[in-house]
Amino acid sequence: MATSTPNQGSCSKEVTSSRIGLPALDISAAFPQATPASIFPPSASDYYQFDDLLSPEVKALQRKVREVMEKEVAPIIAPYWEKAEFPFHVIPKLATLSVAGGTIKGYGCPGLSITGSAIATAEIARVDASCSTFILAHSSLAMLTIALCGSEAQKQKYLPSLAQLHTVACWALTEPDYGSDASSLRTMATKVAGGWIIDGQKRWIANSTFADVLVVFARNTSTNQINGFIVKKDAPGLRTTKIENKIGMRIVQNCDILFKKVFVPDEDRLPGVNSFQDTNKVLAVSRVIVAWQPIGISMGVFDMCHRYLKERKQFGVPLAAFQINQEKLVRMLGNIQAMLLIGWRLCKLYESGKMTPGHASLGKAWTSLKARETVSLGRELLGGNGILTDFLVAKAFCDMEPVFSYEGTYDINSLVTAREITGIASFKPAVLGKASRL
Repeated sequence: MATSTPNQGSCSKEVTSSRIGLPALDISAAFPQATPASIFPPSASDYYQFDDLLSPEVKALQRKVREVMEKEVAPIIAPYWEKAEFPFHVIPKLATLSVAGGTIKGYGCPGLSITGSAIATAEIARVDASCSTFILAHSSLAMLTIALCGSEAQKQKYLPSLAQLHTVACWALTEPDYGSDASSLRTMATKVAGGWIIDGQKRWIANSTFADVLVVFARNTSTNQINGFIVKKDAPGLRTTKIENKIGMRIVQNCDILFKKVFVPDEDRLPGVNSFQDTNKVLAVSRVIVAWQPIGISMGVFDMCHRYLKERKQFGVPLAAFQINQEKLVRMLGNIQAMLLIGWRLCKLYESGKMTPGHASLGKAWTSLKARETVSLGRELLGGNGILTDFLVAKAFCDMEPVFSYEGTYDINSLVTAREITGIASFKPAVLGKASRL
């Protein structure tokens, strides 16, 4: 007579338990009292009529981006966030926006004003922060590095395809041991006949599981200075692996990259990157753009809460009728008005040539701080539904955490500004700094 072993019985219970219950109800059937974010709420956050400050060209771009994001991306994006997968079929839709390349002129790039590029970033982030990070890494970091630091031949070869999103790029600076202290990076580039050999490791590199082109920073073993390189995705010795278990920006494919004797021909060394300071040419622009991500995320959360509070009823009245909810909603709105004006002024300082690194760092630090507060208030306002991606706020709440830390953490950006206004650098603890000189 056959008998079951304990393991067989355990497996049987696991299989049976996995079949218990029916598939979840569609959110509209499960919770009909409020509209989910798949039908995106209208914009309601421009209380101080900020749009009056924008040129007709920027307003037209804003309308275009908003329409595509609301109609094409909002209905499908939440399941991809849940699965931590990238919706590749969205890339052609993002390409129609003509924003990849941002401020770059020529080579098939849109040549936007920095204000236009910033507004487009906010509108993308309003619906989905991950899509805006995809564009940011591709455009404001990788493409801009090629445009500012590349040779004419490199610009002609790479930028047109990247501008159309026919190919995708990533930007590889951060390493496992060096995040905020990026200038100490240890990935090495050794000169050999006809090119360079790169050895090392990068971490947190967005887009790199599927990027066609990797813009990589490595230390020249001869000069000890930082150089830049363009690496193809199929280069022998190159390995990319996705970072799992993230609680935010789950759609963004952040990766660990291993370089094991990766050969890069001389023609793919970026001639304009000869020290770490050359990366500041790129970061000066990208920090302006990334400061607008928190603005866009906050706008989307406010818009969702504004609609939700009028639809959802308790005690016989809409949630919007309660004073405490009104106060929270107004606090969110006030934060957004202040963030918009900080972001707008930052763009104008850049356009006039007056922007300093401290200006850019304060903008990114402050908007991310206020956005963190704003999305937290939004999560409170939605109660239990504030932890569901169906209503946007939970996703935005989690997505703000990486934004608070990348492109310079809040603390590091604050110290950059503090160094500028005091003349004293405080990045290294004073005691350790003194000990290292003994």
